[in-house]
Amino acid sequence: MTTFEDSEKESEYDYVRKASGSVVVADDMNEAAMYELMCSGRENLNSEIIRLEGDSAAIQVYEETVRLMINDQVVRAPKPLSVESGPGILGNILGGIQGPLKTIDASGALVVFDARL
Repeated sequence: MTTFEDSEKESEYDYVRKASGSVVVADDMNEAAMYELMCSGRENLNSEIIRLEGDSAAIQVYEETVRLMINDQVVRAPKPLSVESGPGILGNILGGIQGPLKTIDASGALVVFDARL
């Protein structure tokens, strides 16, 4: 889960005005930039700004949004969404935010998540 150090916070909290699926809209985002990293909601969900219009920002949330609610806080960071690279990722299957997509179930069989199923 992404969290920000105090030095990384560009502003205090802004708030979710509306939500539809994995996209939320927040107001008072005048200083925000496209593709800026965000933490959304009480669970600090990984997200990024995908559209700016006036002082509103459309934010794509990359995790489950079931518990995300109107007036939940969003926090900006002054950096783009990025992933770490290194030897630990070789041979692994990862999702868009570096989450592992394969696990071993109780029987010992390899299970690979496939969104098409």
